[in-house]
Amino acid sequence: MGGRGAAVLCWLLLLRALRGAAGECRTGRGGDVGLRVRMERGLLCPPPHGGGVPAGARPCSPKFFGRDAMVCVCSAAYCDAVEPVVLPGAGGFVTYESSKAGKRLQRSEGDLPAQPEYVLLTLDVSARFQRLKGFGGSLSDAAALNIVALPQPAQEELLRSYFSDSGIEYNLIRVPMGCSDFSTRPYSYDDVPDDFELRHFALAEEDLEMKIPLLRRAIAMAKRPLSIYGSPWTAPAWMKSNGDIRGKGTLKGRAGGKYHRAWANYFVRFLDEYAKHNITFWAVTAQNEPIAALFAHPLFPTVAFTAEQQRDFVVRDLGPVLQRSPHSARLLIMDDQRIHLPGWARAVRPRVPLRPQWAPVERGG
Repeated sequence: MGGRGAAVLCWLLLLRALRGAAGECRTGRGGDVGLRVRMERGLLCPPPHGGGVPAGARPCSPKFFGRDAMVCVCSAAYCDAVEPVVLPGAGGFVTYESSKAGKRLQRSEGDLPAQPEYVLLTLDVSARFQRLKGFGGSLSDAAALNIVALPQPAQEELLRSYFSDSGIEYNLIRVPMGCSDFSTRPYSYDDVPDDFELRHFALAEEDLEMKIPLLRRAIAMAKRPLSIYGSPWTAPAWMKSNGDIRGKGTLKGRAGGKYHRAWANYFVRFLDEYAKHNITFWAVTAQNEPIAALFAHPLFPTVAFTAEQQRDFVVRDLGPVLQRSPHSARLLIMDDQRIHLPGWARAVRPRVPLRPQWAPVERGG
C-alpha cells in the first residue's frame, strides 16, 4: 500500500469476481458453498485501471489541518456521498479506500487476470464466529446541540451522511438516559427527593427538543431499521450514596431494596416516555462505565457498581422489572472498557439467567 503511514480500508467484492477467476466452486455439507479460488498476488495493490467516480457518488471536499489531518467538508450546499455498493461483473473487483493522505471511500475497479499466479483462498461459509450487530454512535446532548445549531439544510446533509444509503448507513444509536459527561448541565428525569414511585418522572428539554426529533428524522431517513439503545450515566442524586449526580457514589441500600427497585423502574419509565413519541429501544445497558467511580472521584455523572453488585441488581431488580414491562428491550451488561473482559462477564453470568432478551456484551469504544 502506497503512502507513508497510510491506513487503507478496502472492501473487496469477491463472490462474483472470484467465480469468474480461474478456480472452482464446490458444494459443501448442508448446501453450504466453499470457494477454492486462485488469485493474483498483490490483489490489494493499485488496480490495473482506475474506476473514477461512479454516477451518483459525490467525492470528498477535503480540508487539511497539518500533517495527516484531513476532514471532508460538508455544508448545506454540498456534502460527499457514497454510491451504494454494486457487485462487479464476472472477473472484476471493486475497492473502496480510505487513507491518512486524504482518500475517503474512494472507489476503483479492476480485473482479475485470466491466468494469475496461484494463491489459494478457501472460504468456508459454514464456519461462523461472533455476529457483528453493526456500527453507530452516541446521540449525546453535545451531539444533538451541535446538530440542531446547524442550518436546516446542513442538518439534513449531516443526518443523510450518517444514516441514509448514500452515506455510511449507521444502524446503531446510543442514547444517554439523562445527562452524561457530554451535557451542559447535571440533571436526571426525577430530581424530587424520595420520589420512589417516580410520580415526578419527566423527560428533559434535551430529549423533547433535540434528541427525539433527531432520532425520528434518522429513523425516517434510514433504509434499514435502526437499533437504538439507552445507557444510564447516573441515577438521581437522592438515590446515590454521595448525594450528588456527579462523583464517586453507589446506589443507596442493597439489591432488592427501595432505592434499587426505584432505579430499575426508572429504566421502564424512560422506555415508556420515549414510546409515547414512537421510538422503540432495541436494548438498554445496565450502566455506563460502572467501574469509573470505584477507584477515582470523577467529575462527570456516574454510578459505581462492582461486577457482583451489578449482578445482584440485575437478578433482583432490573431483570424482573424489564421482564414484567411491555417492552422487548434487551439488557446489555459490561458497558465499559475491553480491559475488564472476560472477568466482568464471568462474575455476572453465573447467577444471571440468560433469557432471550438478556445479552452479555461490551461496547466498542
